[in-house]
Parts: sequence; structure tokens; C-alpha cells
Amino acid sequence: MRELTIDYVLDGRRRGYNFTTPTDGIDANTLKALWREAMPRGQGWGEAVFADARSLKVFSIASGEVAVCTMTMTDLRDELGRGGIRRVAIQLMTPEAAERDLRARLYALPNSIVEAAEDKLMSRDWQLLVKKYRETQQIKSIFKPQTILTFPYSREGWVFVEACILLLVTRATLLTNLIEISPRVNPFADRLLSFTTLALDPRGESRIIGLPQERLAAFEELPAIDIR
Repeated sequence: MRELTIDYVLDGRRRGYNFTTPTDGIDANTLKALWREAMPRGQGWGEAVFADARSLKVFSIASGEVAVCTMTMTDLRDELGRGGIRRVAIQLMTPEAAERDLRARLYALPNSIVEAAEDKLMSRDWQLLVKKYRETQQIKSIFKPQTILTFPYSREGWVFVEACILLLVTRATLLTNLIEISPRVNPFADRLLSFTTLALDPRGESRIIGLPQERLAAFEELPAIDIR
């Protein structure tokens, strides 16, 4: 596993967001992809309600590895005194390791939250959603429309959204079976199962995202699944 960090640098010539860990051995195209994709999209992270927000973003890169990116908020202020500065810790893993990591993250959540998410996934609509992403080995079903899950935002309440997305993704991967079908199939590839547990703008985002209910009105006629 390889690890990288993107932080906001306040000193020196290269102020602003930068890789703050060594990037030796990582090719330029991979670094560009990580720089472009690791940070969840959207404006307004400086709002007080997001002061302790976190987001998990997962996608594949050209090497076949999976980028598991954990975004957290910092208490830093930029040169103009603006908040909302974020930090992203990136781990590059094999698809198998990524699936194990996601399952561990899921079952590290409170049991009551996971059980509530399990109940949600038992519904007919959710079963259809799981089936939609499970059929990734079928070429005709690889290109999926974006799935947006929406819920009123609070840090405590968003744990439920995280549990729903992690359950959906881990139920849909069937990783061992996919690898037996084709070693080239990466179920976390952007066309298949990329996801972001919290973003403020769905445009250009992952295949599956969590979007605060309060942000939904900013995007006209956006198809979203309300999971309240």
C-alpha cells in the first residue's frame, strides 16, 4: 500500500493545496488523476455546519490500483482568513485490499446505524439498486447513470449515509467472482463503482455520491434518492 497526503500549505513559494508527502515512484499521470479526483467537489465547505465533516472517496487509477481517499476538515485559515480548508489522506491499494478496507470501515460504524442501513437495503428499490451495480461483469451494463443519495446534513446523521453507501458498494462488488471471470475487471473502476460519501456538488463526481438535502435545490431536476 502506498500513501499520499494533500494539505494546504501556507508558507513558501507554493502556497495552496499541495502533495505534502513524497511522490517518488508515482508516475505523472497517476499524480494528475489523484490531484483531479481525490478531493470531493463543491463550494461552501467553510460553512459552520461542515466544520467537522468527513468524506470517503474511492476510485480506480490506470495502474489497476484503487485510491481510497479520506477527506477531513482542518481549522486552518488561508491568507485571506477563509476557512473550509480540507486535508486528504490517500491510500493506494489492490482491489482486494480496498474491499477488505471498506468492509472494515463499515463494521467499525455503530451497530445501530449499520442495522438501520441494512433495513433500508432490504426494500425492493434498494435491492434493484444493488442488482444494478452488481451486474458489472456484463459489458452492456458497465456504463451506469450516476446514483445520488440525499439526506438532511448533520455530522451525526451523515454516518447513516456512509453506512448505506458502504453497504451498497460492498454488497455489489462480488469481487472474488469478478476476478474469477476476468482478472482485468476492477469493480471499483470509475465506470463501475466509484463513490463519494459526501460531496457538495454532484457534477463531475463519482458514480455513487451522498449529497446533503439542503444542496439538492441548487441543481434543477436532479434525480436523487431520498433515504430519510
